[in-house]
This record gives sequence, C-alpha cells and structure tokens, in this order.
Amino acid sequence: SSLAQHPATAPLGEFIRADDEGEKDDAEEKEKGDEEDKNDKEDKGDQAKQEKAKFGHRPKSLNSVPVTNATLEKMPKKSKGSSSAIKIDEDGKINTYYLPGATVVDNGKSVEYRPPYRFYLMKTDTTDYSKEENFYKPIFPGKTFSVDMDFRGQNGPSCGCNINFYLVDMPVSLPGKDKDYYCDAQCFPGLGCCHEFDMNEGNEHVQQITNHACTGHYSQDSSWKCNKWGDPEVKITPPEFGKGSGNTIDGTKKFTFSQRFDVHGDDLTITTTISQDGKTLKKTMNSNGEMQNMLEKLQQGMAFVTGYWTAPDMNWMDGESCGSGTEHCSEEPAYISNWR
Repeated sequence: SSLAQHPATAPLGEFIRADDEGEKDDAEEKEKGDEEDKNDKEDKGDQAKQEKAKFGHRPKSLNSVPVTNATLEKMPKKSKGSSSAIKIDEDGKINTYYLPGATVVDNGKSVEYRPPYRFYLMKTDTTDYSKEENFYKPIFPGKTFSVDMDFRGQNGPSCGCNINFYLVDMPVSLPGKDKDYYCDAQCFPGLGCCHEFDMNEGNEHVQQITNHACTGHYSQDSSWKCNKWGDPEVKITPPEFGKGSGNTIDGTKKFTFSQRFDVHGDDLTITTTISQDGKTLKKTMNSNGEMQNMLEKLQQGMAFVTGYWTAPDMNWMDGESCGSGTEHCSEEPAYISNWR
C-alpha cells in the first residue's frame, strides 16, 4: 500500500522527507516558470527591437509647416480657415481658444485637417509664438482629455499620413528655422530641443501614444538630451485598431479618443480609451523614471500642438500595417471635434 493511501501509518520521518520533496518540486516548478516568463519577456523585447530595426525608430525630419504670418500668405484657400476660434468644454464650461490658420467648422466645434500644417493652441488669434503668455497651456494631470476623430471612410488618411496632437515645452529662446520658437524631443537641426508627449498620432491603420522625456541619460546614444525613441510607447494596430470592420475599432469610422492623466505622488499613469459603437479599447502607460520626468513638465503646462504631415518613410509609426516600403499619403482630410 502507498503512503498517500495510509498517511496515518507512515513514520514521521517519511512525512518530512515527502514534504521536503514536494517543496523541492514546487521550487523547481516556480523557478522553471520564472525562467519561462523571463525568456518570454526577452523574446518580446527582442521582437520589439527587431520591429524597430525593420521599420525605423523615429522620424528623420519634421515635415509639418507652422502657421506664421509668412505661411498664412502662401496657404491655399481651402487650407486657410475663415475662423480659427475653437470651443473647448472645460469642466462643463465652454471656453474659446484659437488655432491660428486652422480651418475650424461647425460653429467652432470641429477642426478640419489637411497637410502639411501644424497649429498651436493660443489664448488669442495671434501668430506671435515668441511669448509664452500667448499660448494656452492646459494642465492635464488629474484631468481627462477627449475628442471625436473622423477619417471619413475607406479613402481617408492612409499609410504615410500622420494626424496628431501633442505637447511640447515651447517656446524656446531662439526662433529657429521655421521662425516659430518650436522644439521637440527629436532635436532636429535648426529647431529647439525639449520634452514632448505625443498624446496621439496616427491614421486609418494605427494610433500611437509616446512619452519623450529629457533626462540626458540614454543608453541608445550618449549624445541624446531627450529620448528620441520614446518610453513608454503604446502602439495600437490590427486587430485592435485598423482599417475595416474586422478590427475592434474601425479606423474608417468616427471614434472617440480619451486620455486620463492620473497622479499618485511622483507617479504618472496615463490611460487611453478608444470607443466606437459600444466597443472599447483601453491602454495604460504605467509610471517609470521617464514618466516621472515628464510629470514635472505636465504640471507646469506645455504648449498644445496639433497638425497633419506626410512622409514616404512613416513606417516607424505604421509599418506593422503598411510594410517597410515607400509610402504615399492620400492627403485626404481628417476631422477632430467635440474637444473636451
């Protein structure tokens, strides 16, 4: 008869040896499981590195054009809005701000986007970007930002298109090559270098959120002042988000994009929710050193930038859906409305 069948008759030493063996087996199983988890994480990390190597890590240039007095004169009529006043619902109160040069429609509730322009959220209808007090800089920590986004059907903004809204720590002290005192974390020649939080950038195939802090300590490149690759990064691709009804969120139809900024002590957590026709996607950026570094800037307030630009090598953003070849943006318009 076995020990398991008659435990009461087994000597005490047998029980101890049996327990020891069981604990040893459990420990070995746990160690094996931990090793598998570690290998799985390493595999995923290697896969992510391979994807970045295949599609590129970041944009090679900034192809958007700021709206200044000089560019306003050159803008085609269809790209020049009759009014730049935009109405934003802040805690139940409708306030009016300005996106100089933008085409604002539907009585100030919606912005029509066409490449290659970028716009700054201002307190008044001015293109004087040299003065910090001219910018309206929302304080997002503790708040939720939401908009409705519409790419208008199967022939909307395609691979190679980038519709976006993001935060940067501008204006910088020098006007730069575009004469708009701009900066971002890519630190392009002729432009300023600063913190950048990409709240959203994408097209019908992808939505991406990226934190670009500036600690000055990056293993990828010791010369970096800011994290050009970004950390954390959230990329939402098929079958979660993409072109067509086979995805949870169909990029060809209107959807709601919301972003909540939660603060607990020095920790920042950002939760992005995309919803459409009763379906919901939720993605969370958890706190780390890079997020803590960004939190300080967010609490001070950062310039809100929004625009639409194109590139033949936008693969760093949409390569998972669009491949690694040369891209050709459709340049079809996009609409962002009901800002709140």
